[in-house]
Amino acid sequence: MILESGELKQIVRREKKGALPLDSKDEKVAIEFINKYWQRIVKKWIDFFVMKKIVKTTYIRKRM
Repeated sequence: MILESGELKQIVRREKKGALPLDSKDEKVAIEFINKYWQRIVKKWIDFFVMKKIVKTTYIRKRM
């Protein structure tokens, strides 16, 4: 995710050695998920990596 001035600007997919890429259907679902929940994701990253807080697991049970 690329953030600029507190807004999501771009989602960049990187390949990982040894991991298969998502197929086009799953990639669309992943992008839709990130676009919908990016603010929550970034808040948890900041809480965990910067503030050194313990974050609770969030279960998302709705289908995209």
